Amino acid sequence: MCAFSVFAQDDSMYVNLRKIEVVKNQPGIASESLRIVTTLTRNDIANLPVRSINELLDYVPGIDVRSRGTNGVQADITMRGGTFDQVIILLNGINITDPQTGHQNLDLPVDISVIDRIEVLQGTALNVFGLSAFSGAINIITGESPENAINVELVAGKNGLFAPHATMVEHRKKLTLVGHVSHNESAGYIDNTDFNYTNAFLQTKYADTTLGNFNFQLGLQTKEFGANAFYSTKYPHQFEKDNMLLSSLQWNKRFGKFLVEEATAMRLHYDEFHLFRNMENAPSWYTGHNHHITKVVVKSLKATYFSSLGKTTVGIEFRNENILSNVLGDQLSTPVDVPFVTADSVKFLYGKNRMNCNYFGEQTFVLGKATASVGVSGNHNSMFGSHVCWSANVGYALTAQNRLYANINKSMRMPTFTDMYYKSATQFANPNLQPEESITFEIGNKAQYKVFAYRISSYYRIGQNIIDWAKKENDDVWMSMNIPNVNAFGVEASAEYNFQRILNHIELSYAFCRLDKKSGEYISKYALDYLRHSLSVSIEHSIYKYLGANWQLTTQNRSGSYFNSANEVTEYAPFSILDGQLFWKAGNAKMYLEIANIFNTTYFDYGGIEQPGRWVKMGIAVHL
Repeated sequence: MCAFSVFAQDDSMYVNLRKIEVVKNQPGIASESLRIVTTLTRNDIANLPVRSINELLDYVPGIDVRSRGTNGVQADITMRGGTFDQVIILLNGINITDPQTGHQNLDLPVDISVIDRIEVLQGTALNVFGLSAFSGAINIITGESPENAINVELVAGKNGLFAPHATMVEHRKKLTLVGHVSHNESAGYIDNTDFNYTNAFLQTKYADTTLGNFNFQLGLQTKEFGANAFYSTKYPHQFEKDNMLLSSLQWNKRFGKFLVEEATAMRLHYDEFHLFRNMENAPSWYTGHNHHITKVVVKSLKATYFSSLGKTTVGIEFRNENILSNVLGDQLSTPVDVPFVTADSVKFLYGKNRMNCNYFGEQTFVLGKATASVGVSGNHNSMFGSHVCWSANVGYALTAQNRLYANINKSMRMPTFTDMYYKSATQFANPNLQPEESITFEIGNKAQYKVFAYRISSYYRIGQNIIDWAKKENDDVWMSMNIPNVNAFGVEASAEYNFQRILNHIELSYAFCRLDKKSGEYISKYALDYLRHSLSVSIEHSIYKYLGANWQLTTQNRSGSYFNSANEVTEYAPFSILDGQLFWKAGNAKMYLEIANIFNTTYFDYGGIEQPGRWVKMGIAVHL
């Protein structure tokens, strides 16, 4: 399932070519010579029984995808026992993480049908630009297909599922144009789980030896969904509307031994949340819905110098985060009208703006079979003052196919606006929260041969002031707070074998995590509720000529508890899920029958939100 592009320096490294193996599409999220970066290629994605990015990431070792809605509606992404706010999401290298709440980090204007690669970094890296990569980062990459193509796909299935997708890639000399549109809708698998969302995405790339390389992207998403018990089992009939607009322009150019990179980006996100959908059966104290608009503007500059020893990189990023809300922030002197709402009584009464400056320097050394880097990053935030983080990494090539690495990194994360200001009948935030901090130690070994590859790593994270929502068992209200110490220990391992015959591919992965925490009499909603054991087996095989199948078995054992619909504390039960896909592929066409949760297992991925049972889907894809 997972392809590991390993045993080479970054593709921009200026060193003797006899010392490296040139590998196409080196990961941009971090150097593979110093850590493990899991890379999912277009072929990996096409061969899995998944229909959304959320489902796809659930198969990556060490990633915990806690679905609330299905088929890409909403999910929380965590890594290594962290929380959903501690993972940053990048689209073509642009950090699109939401400052309001990590629940919206996967509000993406793209579908898996347009994605060429996904890079997954466990842990943090200074050059990702942004200290929020507290426990990991995910970089979604488009626009790398080398051929002109038009791809059309239609998926339909149980529960009124209807999902058409279309993507166009056009190359004209120095210019590449990518256009994508997709739509997903369903009546839902139980009451109030219906959804309807549309994505539109445009990307233009221009490469010129004189002017440099330009990458422009523009994305839009509109989404509505029944949020059944998403945030409270006490009031389950919730509803949410989201609109997201993203635009960015990136440029880079090589000047001899220097590489200069610049990026400008803007992200707008509108969120409307109904605790009582359309005010149905709303009590007298519930006077209206929550409305929020976040605007993030980013400007970054990075320069790299290549020498015989390695490379020297310095960079700076300015990130301005602003929110207008009728719930979050400080009270405004003058109320502001809410867009998309006609009622005169609905106003933005609160708002907050914060400016963040992050700057870093990193030196990488290449000495024979060894690679090492040291770096330091400074951060100044208008709300939280100045902080300093650092990193030290080393890697050693035992052979051309086998590498060891070790690293230590200090990281931090700012509280979100929801962490600091959210107020409702079931939640009450703390505006005096402090940033989270951590120091992570990691060692690992990875190898890739012609038909066999494996990786294994172990980490220990010392966490301080970890942000969580917690409450006592008999309380009705969750409160945000800093937990003084939450330490994590874990092991991740995977192995894959490509038979290239009837049994084409098999992969086995396992992840273990243990948190050392002290919550006292409080029950945790996020930080102390984590995936302890995760086992995944993936098999792809041929049946006859153009007919084949792939299967995915996932077993999970989660630590922690939740409140069920009767407001009783319930421990998470272990569960196993089998997904399968039967496909026929010939020429430029593919037809498939997909069954999720084949054995109709009843399970809970997050809180008291029941996940779908058996779900049958059928699809046809044509490549022109």
